[in-house]
Amino acid sequence: MISNFQKKYLVSGMTCDDCVQSIKTKLELESDILEVNINLSSTEMHLSSNKIYSTQDLNNLVKNIGSYTFNDESNKKNYISGVLSYFDIYKPIFISLFIVFVLAIISSIKGDFKISEFMRYYMGYFFIIFSFLKLQNIRLFANTFQKYDPITKRFYKYGLIYPFLEFILGVLFLSNLFIFFINVITILIFIPQIIGIRQKLSKKETIVCACLGSSFDVPISNLTIAENLVMILMAGVMIFNFI
Repeated sequence: MISNFQKKYLVSGMTCDDCVQSIKTKLELESDILEVNINLSSTEMHLSSNKIYSTQDLNNLVKNIGSYTFNDESNKKNYISGVLSYFDIYKPIFISLFIVFVLAIISSIKGDFKISEFMRYYMGYFFIIFSFLKLQNIRLFANTFQKYDPITKRFYKYGLIYPFLEFILGVLFLSNLFIFFINVITILIFIPQIIGIRQKLSKKETIVCACLGSSFDVPISNLTIAENLVMILMAGVMIFNFI
């Protein structure tokens, strides 16, 4: 008994209707392929056949007529769902960073826009917003923070004063005071955190990120490292400009 299989693929390498026609003609020469429908704009191909064709099978069939590549349409769905899932998990961080970015832009466009002013405002709002989240439950923050921050592991009280340190740094950045020193402090507090996070990630340990305090249960990830690296980079640039 012959079965009729319906499957969707993605085709890359097509640039015109002639490409579509070439692929369609080539595939329909196969006795087991019943119908081929290709949409150039969406790069989707609907294949009706008497057997299941893998992407490798299709790539082998068209390799002599052009640089065309077939991919399983489900891979696209998996990628999109993966991106959406990642955003959903880390949504609180993305939203917080977006707010920081918008506030920094608004504050720095008064008069002539200067990247140094944008960085100063960004760092100031970053510390203010994230310190506020940590200050809601300081002891719970410290308990979480000590799981990956090397300094808090050795000196627990550092974790208790850290939210206040961030708040003070934020106020000083926004007030444009002691810029050289607070940038140095910024680098010194973030480097140990990055080292600690890298160690936990290398061991594939799942730990809640303390950056959002006790408000959200977001696991540590490379995103946490990235946001810390951005702060270190900005601090480094501002120190260089100061010198």
